[in-house]
Amino acid sequence: MANEHSAALKGMALCRALTGAELDAVAGIVEAREIAAGKELFREGDPGDGLFLVVAGEIDVIKRGPRGDRSLARLGPGEVLGEMSLITADARSATGRAMVDSRVLRLPAQPFRALLREGSIPALKIAAAIAEILARRVETMNSMVLELADKVDTAGRKRPALKDTELAELHRAMQVWSF
Repeated sequence: MANEHSAALKGMALCRALTGAELDAVAGIVEAREIAAGKELFREGDPGDGLFLVVAGEIDVIKRGPRGDRSLARLGPGEVLGEMSLITADARSATGRAMVDSRVLRLPAQPFRALLREGSIPALKIAAAIAEILARRVETMNSMVLELADKVDTAGRKRPALKDTELAELHRAMQVWSF
């Protein structure tokens, strides 16, 4: 099983800096999960207890809003979700639901944090990869905020109403990775 997990992890961008031995070490703590189409991987408000790496299938990330549920992102093989739970103990800010039968690897937060405390090189490399992902998202979010700011005149009045798609895109950039 650990060899199968290592092979799956090797194809993940989050693990690209890990050596073979480091992949094996991480593979020793990940858990495989099968999620049937339509079933939830986690629910908004659940404890953030680990990240998920999509091995096969498609996960829809859904956020409750004042006008109902909204899809923030659809994530497929090789993509990661919930990585903030490795850093913080915050509750999930969205729901992850399988669109089709899916397979994920869960990297649980507690064992990962223990590795970080021990100064584990693989854990530090994964933390650095998470920081890189978040830095890119902040850059994207800054651009979107500037675009929205251009839609407000100097007196602070909104120009034409923002389209739902623009607001959804901003929200996606701000929230998609913190569930």
